[in-house]
Formats: sequence, structure tokens, C-alpha cells
Amino acid sequence: MFGLEGIFWLKLLILLFVFLIASNIFDLVARKILKLERRKFFSYNHINKVHERIDWGIRIAFMFILFTAFVINYAYNLWYLQPYFVLLLFITISGLTRALIELKYLENRKEALFTILQLGFLLLLFSGFVWLATTSWLG
Repeated sequence: MFGLEGIFWLKLLILLFVFLIASNIFDLVARKILKLERRKFFSYNHINKVHERIDWGIRIAFMFILFTAFVINYAYNLWYLQPYFVLLLFITISGLTRALIELKYLENRKEALFTILQLGFLLLLFSGFVWLATTSWLG
């Protein structure tokens, strides 16, 4: 199976499960402390049309950057063009954009605070996940 043992997939599944459980617990606790309503699971609601246009611009730009990074990285293998680094950059820029739009357009400023807290927590989790994936733990 392409040189990957069955234990690799089990460990990867465990990591993904831990990632999802930890992020859900963080969401529940942070929303409870900040007294915010829960969002729908797996929903990404845009605040307004401005946010929608900016968000889609960011997504399209990062798809282009990811493809370009893949092509360049094939020849030069640069650390800052690795897919996980580009993904971390995308998550950061997208989350900060959402927080700024929430801060500007929503009446409840706690939503922006929650978005920033959630972004920090997810970046920490994702960084730990990348660290484990790049060490010998997975395989």
C-alpha cells in the first residue's frame, strides 16, 4: 500500500479524532464562558457581502499559491513552501479577516474575541499535529 503500514493510518485516525474532539470541547467551553450562541456544525456563514468577497478572494489566492508552491517546491524543496506551512498561513489570514469583519460589522464584540481565541487554539493544535506528523511518531 504505497509503502505505508496499516499502523500509520490508525495513528493518523487517532490524531484526527483527538483534533476534532479537542476543538469541539474548546468551542463549547469558550462559547459558554463568553455567553455566545453555538454556530451550526460545519457551517461557515459570511457576515455580509464584503466578507464573502474578501473570503473568496483569499481562498482563490491561496489555491493559486498552493499550486505554485507545489511546482516550485518540486524543484527546490523550500520549507516555507511546504503545504502545511501554506495551510497555516491560509488559516491565519482567513481567521484574522473574519475577526476583523466581525469586529467592524457585528454588534456583539465577543464574537470577534471568540474567533481570535479559536484561531489561536486551532493554530496550536494544528502546529502540534504537523510536528507529530513530521517526526517519527507517525511512521
